[in-house]
Amino acid sequence: DIDADKIEEMYTEAHSKIREEPDHEPAEKKGITHERDAEQITSSDGTEHVRSAKLTLEQRRAKVAEKIAAAQAKLMEEDE
Repeated sequence: DIDADKIEEMYTEAHSKIREEPDHEPAEKKGITHERDAEQITSSDGTEHVRSAKLTLEQRRAKVAEKIAAAQAKLMEEDE
């Protein structure tokens, strides 16, 4: 378990290590590049990710209007 004494000890230890060697050595960059093709992102290390493309205000409003129309149509079906 973590308690106040352990946290204080952890920070004291970390600060003493920093005082021993205060120069920061930045980590080496991995040299990975990313290419985006609409919603598909491909990295130079071979990984692929899917991210949503940003929609314009008009596209967002049209999407909401479609959802509203679909919900209204569903309600009309249920009423009949």
